[in-house]
Amino acid sequence: MLSAIGSIIIWVAGIVVLVKLFQTEGLMKGILGLICMLYTFIWGWQHIGKEELKLKTWMYVWSGAIVVGIILNVIGGMSSGSGS
Repeated sequence: MLSAIGSIIIWVAGIVVLVKLFQTEGLMKGILGLICMLYTFIWGWQHIGKEELKLKTWMYVWSGAIVVGIILNVIGGMSSGSGS
């Protein structure tokens, strides 16, 4: 359940940053960001200081959700164990 909520948060934050990418950089870079969300993520962090884009909160949410998702997956993997 937590994994699904985290995935939705990651998806929403990524889409918001992708829309800002389309608006700022145009169609070609927007399509590149759609194909490779890693490009969108890196672009967001590179432009976090531009106040007119208002990316700061979204990038923190996106990054935090990724980190929390990794931690929850590691804990979940350890709790299920590979008992012998």
